[in-house]
Amino acid sequence: MKDPKLVVLDEASSRLDPVTERLIENAIFKLLENRTAIIIAHRLQTLDHVDDIMLIEDGKMREYGNRIQLLKDPNSKYSQLLRTGITEVTV
Repeated sequence: MKDPKLVVLDEASSRLDPVTERLIENAIFKLLENRTAIIIAHRLQTLDHVDDIMLIEDGKMREYGNRIQLLKDPNSKYSQLLRTGITEVTV
């Protein structure tokens, strides 16, 4: 895995203290530079730097789109979750 084109991260920073989580996130940002990544996350903060989001609920794709566009769409489930102030979701 010297130069992977695709990286899959499944809850890469779950169950970490805040300091260690930031260290891991910084390392991940460097790792993902010029790469495609699939990031599986329950913490919404983990998605702050992604381009596109796919929200899966009950095993089905509920929503897919550009993160910024979903954020601006008041009907978007992602936008609604952020507005509630919930930081972690299990849908």
